[in-house]
Amino acid sequence: MRGRLIMNGFVDTPKFNRLREFIFGSATKYGIELEYFPTTALAYALGDDFFANGDRPDFILFWDKDVNLCSRLESTGVPVFNSAGAILSCDSKNLTAIALDGVVPTPKTILVPKTFDGVGYTDFSFLDKAIEILGLPLVVKGAYGSFGYNVYLAQTREQAVRILENLGSRDCLLQQFISESFGRDVRINIVGGREVSSMLRHNESDFRSNITNGGKSSPYSPSPEQIDVAVRACEKLGLHFAGVDVLFGKDGPIVCEVNSNPHYVSTYECTGVNVGDFIFEHIVNTVSK
Repeated sequence: MRGRLIMNGFVDTPKFNRLREFIFGSATKYGIELEYFPTTALAYALGDDFFANGDRPDFILFWDKDVNLCSRLESTGVPVFNSAGAILSCDSKNLTAIALDGVVPTPKTILVPKTFDGVGYTDFSFLDKAIEILGLPLVVKGAYGSFGYNVYLAQTREQAVRILENLGSRDCLLQQFISESFGRDVRINIVGGREVSSMLRHNESDFRSNITNGGKSSPYSPSPEQIDVAVRACEKLGLHFAGVDVLFGKDGPIVCEVNSNPHYVSTYECTGVNVGDFIFEHIVNTVSK
């Protein structure tokens, strides 16, 4: 079986490079001939021009958030994992909140009304209403960002105003702060509708548990309820695989975020489980049907 791995052509860091090595290692275990293409190498291609001399792969593993390129690859008819629609719904925290509303427990969420560069927020009545509904402190999130970036905890209205003003015209949202889960969550890796590995992430000095921001991790066996909400979130978003961040709510698990391109090397270092092996097993089984 032959596949293509697509990753961002501008990101060149040890963390991303190591992830790419892990992906190739898992492909080799399944006898897959995997070819790497950075997104920058495909920017000029149209239709079947993606595949020189008719050299079409059996599948594409799209490990990026360039949904425009992903959509163009999907139009060729080659199976793409994950799909552009699924990646888009995860990449935008606003779209994630909309998709999961009423499907699984999530923090109460209010989408910040859109503004524009040079205009800003001339009326903060929406924030006053949000504080009535969500209480204080509340979480302010930019719609786009990974590793806990653009995620803030506003203790007061004045702090929330400053955060929103600093975010400028970027899409963002306001969320209920789940105090029971301060600095703690569970990363549950789902592949093909089942849990394959999980870890507890915890940070004593920050409400965010992200390892990149100083959080620690330990192996974790999620409850059936935690697995259930993670699986249902992935099903709703149309994901073949994902890393689902689940909070500890006073009444049960709460889905915080869903990652369509999880950096699972940290999970391997914590649990010894290579999520990539399960991803390629799933791809082989899906494409071979």
